[in-house]
Amino acid sequence: MEDEKLNWANVMRGFEESKKRNDELCIYLKEAVSDLKAMFAESRAEHEKSLAESRAEYEERQAEYEKSRAESRAEYEKCQAEYEKKRQADQAEYEKKRQADQAAYEKRQARLDVQMAETNKKINGISDSNGMFAEEFFFNTLSEKKEFAGIHFDEVEDDIASTQKQPNGKRLKDQIDILMTNAASVAVIEVKYRARKDDVETLAGRKLRNFKILFPEYKGLKVYLGLAALAFEDDAVEEARKYGIGLLQQVGDAVENAADWEVKAY
Repeated sequence: MEDEKLNWANVMRGFEESKKRNDELCIYLKEAVSDLKAMFAESRAEHEKSLAESRAEYEERQAEYEKSRAESRAEYEKCQAEYEKKRQADQAEYEKKRQADQAAYEKRQARLDVQMAETNKKINGISDSNGMFAEEFFFNTLSEKKEFAGIHFDEVEDDIASTQKQPNGKRLKDQIDILMTNAASVAVIEVKYRARKDDVETLAGRKLRNFKILFPEYKGLKVYLGLAALAFEDDAVEEARKYGIGLLQQVGDAVENAADWEVKAY
């Protein structure tokens, strides 16, 4: 009986000790949980603080960026405005200078045109004077001699002009410097101060063709062509040889035949 009491007492003691340990463990666990909650709360507070600081720092940087961007844009727009202002000023200056240069050029050109017109007038006056001298000289000489290409002529006339209306309605007009005639032949003499190749071509082409149209009264007569000049260019002489045109040249106060070929009858 006493042994049972003793065993029960041991059981109760063991139970009490176990209960005590459990109570101590519960207290420990409660304290541990409390510490964990405190640590979690502290950690969360630190995290939220850090997050708030990071957000504040981000917002500060974003504000600085926006400020810098606004300042940069303002600076860009300022530079753009200054550039545009300078460009317009340069354009206006260029246009002003261009107009001034154009006006100066037109003024110079007008002055040159006047000078050129005066020069051409003088040259034409000299040319007309030389041409008149040549025509008068050859006409007077041929009127006296009445001979061309070894042929004697009865009449010598100068400045013979004729105009005729053509079937197409146009008027054909031409003028002969010196015309020499006899019963069988006619000589058409073109007078130049200085004879050139194209003068020969004109005489053998247009002048001869127009003469036959404008002066039908000489139809059936032999037509001789002559070129009288105070000087001949070399290619004019060769061209006259090709067409068989007689050449008359002044030698002192006389007129000599400058052609060493037979004058052709057209």
